[in-house]
Amino acid sequence: MNNKMKRHVIELVRNVVNEYASTTIPTFDEICSGLELKVVEDLLPNGKEGMYAKKIIFIDSRMKNEERKRFTQFHEVTHYLIERDGDLFSELHEYTVNQEHGFKKTLETLCNVGAAEFLMPSKEFIKLYNEKGFNVQLIPFAAKHFRSSTIAATIQLAQVAPNRCIAVICEKGLIPNNKTSSNTSLLATENQSRYKPKLHVVYSASSPSANRWLAKYTVIPDDHIVNQAYSKFTMLEGESEIPFPGWKERCTCEALYKRNRVYALFHLTPPPNPNQMSLI
Repeated sequence: MNNKMKRHVIELVRNVVNEYASTTIPTFDEICSGLELKVVEDLLPNGKEGMYAKKIIFIDSRMKNEERKRFTQFHEVTHYLIERDGDLFSELHEYTVNQEHGFKKTLETLCNVGAAEFLMPSKEFIKLYNEKGFNVQLIPFAAKHFRSSTIAATIQLAQVAPNRCIAVICEKGLIPNNKTSSNTSLLATENQSRYKPKLHVVYSASSPSANRWLAKYTVIPDDHIVNQAYSKFTMLEGESEIPFPGWKERCTCEALYKRNRVYALFHLTPPPNPNQMSLI
């Protein structure tokens, strides 16, 4: 991922917040009002949670999780900000021109970065981890502190990370038959969807110094420390492989189970707080 584009998106978000928001953490309504965006809540196709088209933001009316809904709302606002910025939009096309499905994947990642910046300003997030320590427990702590989602906290934790790391959120469930990730063959995906729910990545982000992340729907092996944390309803830490085919690098992994999810950090280089002091 091009860090220059990430910084560009963060700057776009900051400028909009400064212009239209009454506080450092804006409401969705005041941002949409300032940008003159219309919002429609309705049933969306193919399980989509949100869509953006022609200054209209569509939100799936079936979404009940308010934290996830708020993240989706600002994700779609960021779609609009990127689309109206001609220089960034052109750079995005040039960056992904020779990548299969690269434009969509990179655009979605940038929109996640923007949503996280709306909900948890990076400057304030850095202050928080300097006070509390940099570890996986900061994700639920930050979500509560900012009254926001663990999705935003996971992505923002990666954005401000002082070391090379990958942050992920994993859930257990069936993988859609029409969804394949870079680590899963079509046949394997169909078999998993048909017969058995699998623990898999639903959100992923990498630190500015890391150049790879885990694709959505990446399956976590049954014997992996992240899967062990899920099955034991606990937090675990230890050496583990990054579950990416062809990438056999081992690193320290922290995995925290909370409310049917596992939040994990893969530390490709050591974090600044090796003692992992508890935040709770």
